[in-house]
Amino acid sequence: MFVKRLDDINKTELSLIGGKGLNLGLLIKGGFPVPEGFCVTTKAYKTSINAELPLEIVKQILEAYHQIGGGKVAVRSSATAEDLPDASFAGQQDTYLNVSGDEALINAIKKCWSSLWSKRATSYRRQKGIDDQKAFMAVVVQRMIEPSSSGVMFSVSPDNLNQIMIESSWGLGEAIVSGKVTPDKFLMDRNSLHIVDRQISSKELMITQNGEMQVSNEKRDVPSLKDEQIIQLARLGLEIEKYYSSPQDVEWAINNGKIYILQSRPITAYGIDTELEQLRQAEIKALSEMAEETGTVWCSYNLSETLPAPLPMTWAIISKFMSGRGGFGLTYRDLGFMPGKEVDEKGVVDLICGRAYFNLSREARLYFDEYPFEHNFERIKSNPADASYQQPTVNIKRATSKFWLKLPYYAYKMILADRKMKGVRKDYDIKLKTEIIPEFCEYIREQRKVELNKLSDEDIISKMNEWIDRTLRDFAKDSLKASVLAGMSYSNLQNVLTKCFGNDVNMLNDLIIGLEGDMTAEMNKSLWEVSQGKASIQNFLEIYGHRAVGELELAQPRWRENLEYVQNMVKMFKKQEGFNPVSQTKAQKEKREKAESDLRQRLSSGKSKAYSKVILKEMEYAQRYLPFRETAKFYLIMGYELIRKALLELNRRYFSKEDDIFYLTPDELSQLIASKDFESDIKDRRAKRAKLLKIELPDVIFSDSLDQIGNPPPPASAHELSGVPVSGGIATGKAKVLLKPPESLEDMDKGYILVCPSTDPGWAPLFPLAKGIVMERGGVLSHGAIVAREYGIPCVANIAGATNIINDGQEVKIDGYKGKVFVETL
Repeated sequence: MFVKRLDDINKTELSLIGGKGLNLGLLIKGGFPVPEGFCVTTKAYKTSINAELPLEIVKQILEAYHQIGGGKVAVRSSATAEDLPDASFAGQQDTYLNVSGDEALINAIKKCWSSLWSKRATSYRRQKGIDDQKAFMAVVVQRMIEPSSSGVMFSVSPDNLNQIMIESSWGLGEAIVSGKVTPDKFLMDRNSLHIVDRQISSKELMITQNGEMQVSNEKRDVPSLKDEQIIQLARLGLEIEKYYSSPQDVEWAINNGKIYILQSRPITAYGIDTELEQLRQAEIKALSEMAEETGTVWCSYNLSETLPAPLPMTWAIISKFMSGRGGFGLTYRDLGFMPGKEVDEKGVVDLICGRAYFNLSREARLYFDEYPFEHNFERIKSNPADASYQQPTVNIKRATSKFWLKLPYYAYKMILADRKMKGVRKDYDIKLKTEIIPEFCEYIREQRKVELNKLSDEDIISKMNEWIDRTLRDFAKDSLKASVLAGMSYSNLQNVLTKCFGNDVNMLNDLIIGLEGDMTAEMNKSLWEVSQGKASIQNFLEIYGHRAVGELELAQPRWRENLEYVQNMVKMFKKQEGFNPVSQTKAQKEKREKAESDLRQRLSSGKSKAYSKVILKEMEYAQRYLPFRETAKFYLIMGYELIRKALLELNRRYFSKEDDIFYLTPDELSQLIASKDFESDIKDRRAKRAKLLKIELPDVIFSDSLDQIGNPPPPASAHELSGVPVSGGIATGKAKVLLKPPESLEDMDKGYILVCPSTDPGWAPLFPLAKGIVMERGGVLSHGAIVAREYGIPCVANIAGATNIINDGQEVKIDGYKGKVFVETL
């Protein structure tokens, strides 16, 4: 079949009639006014390659031409990869207007075929990843319309999703396309179809079937469309959008008062991703509905280190863990707190554009349900970095009548909770070391012997649920108490030191360095020993192989699965001439002991003497419990590795891609083994997540500034940047800007200032070579801050947009005492 009438085309014939031909045929079937015409198929193109057109093809073309009345026609290219949702090919192939006569028609068709191999068309295909060998050309031939006016319409304006945009001029639309005339521009509200804006240009030129002509003086500054025509066009545009289920770029013409549709294709390259914008608006709407009347703050600082963008499986498991009835919430319940119903149901973490954020309003109800705790909205807004380690405060104005009725009860429960925490704190670290952690490690050793490949699908799911409960409920409930006690002790120490000596951050930080029992610091020592030949990689993996970069993401390979990465870390440590973590730890311990001695001396006299006992007690507790913040996670991840292994075994049985299973949720696994096909669901979730992650977000989101989603405040361009000082010292060096740990560590030099979003254990080899650390997120108890202090590296955190402000190779000076970063002006 060499020729097909446009009204005889069906949706399965893309490969035969190309994108433009298919769209026009579908428009006709949809009842839209399209000029009569036919399509010279790709079969004719393939038959005629490198040869004259066979007579049979010429005969069919000319018969179709005369059936539509002969005369002037428009001849348009219609490639098989054209006018598609992800590749419009607009303007890449040729169009010929006012073609008249048999010979001219055949020549125009040949020229369209040749344009498939023009430089611009082949280059465009390469950019879109389209195989040249799979590109073929059909040609659309339509009766030429002599329009009074014509133009283009975007059913969704590139500048405003709530508007339709129409551009028009006198005569043929070629004047607009070629840029020879500035068209009139009309904007309509998509809901009401009211004209909200009109810009009438001076149109001195128009193109007609007879060529270029001057527009008469009386028409130059007159709108090329009447209001009723504008509204009629807008209605058509919305109908076409609905017909295709996507926003459309529509070419149109008006002849004798009748509108004709000349072409319609998906909007793909006009400065706006409509699907992305729709997702953005949906996220804004959801957060708006979720926000409280007094304002809600969402903060990503602490989560961004360990769980930046969880996949569906990870999110389902972690969000339950972070709820009032999960391991995280049970920790607080065990310590005497009373999380509210909303915390039980929704947890304290929300997913925003695919990324995890603490909901500080809900987090404030983690302690006592009706108690009027709050994170002060206005105070945080004046300094968003404060959201990192905000402590909720009481606001009596928010107290409900229910609270006042239950006030004696809450007062009693708060006294009990305070006593319980202080009582537990006395020896809980000993209980962890001697009972809780050893028992869990023994459990893990036994469970590692389970041969998943020999279990049924049902038994694997059952075993996985056991591991989730044992790790993220039972063990987490106990191990995270040490983290809560560490935070309480650190806060108490900070408060009492501030009362006595003012806000001396350096004194505080020096009192908590060089502490024993931090598994991350121990891990770095082990890596160094491997690099020095004092231990084998196998020894290292036996202890630390369950860890990973971004380790709270279940889809992330563990280190024992990724030997090459561990080998690269070892190579990195080998390059660190003169670095000895044992000596480093000793030096940090000596620095801490000196700080303790200085503190005791200052407490021996003056007004601070009265605080001596309290300060020393809180210092002792802070030093005992702070190492558990990293250590608790170290052991949790052991159980996490088991959960991952179960999912990998199911993935091996049901999917070809290694990460498909992580796009499901635990509740869907029973449906999976019951033979439900999740292929399309996974494809859709994968695509949606990729879109959501393109939306830029600020580190702190405020419910009265939700428009910042997708459009965060521009980073400060000042020479001096201010953040939070988390590790003292001053250093100068060239910036090494990294968004994630490099896959290969071979080419890393030493003496740089590492600039990164945040860190987790996967960044460990980069620290010893760095002279200083600048982080966009994190606080004094974050992973990066802890490791920086252990290595004696100056570190400043909470500099929003640092990876955008600072360029790789820029000279940077970092002051870890004052929290300042000075960037060389380019």
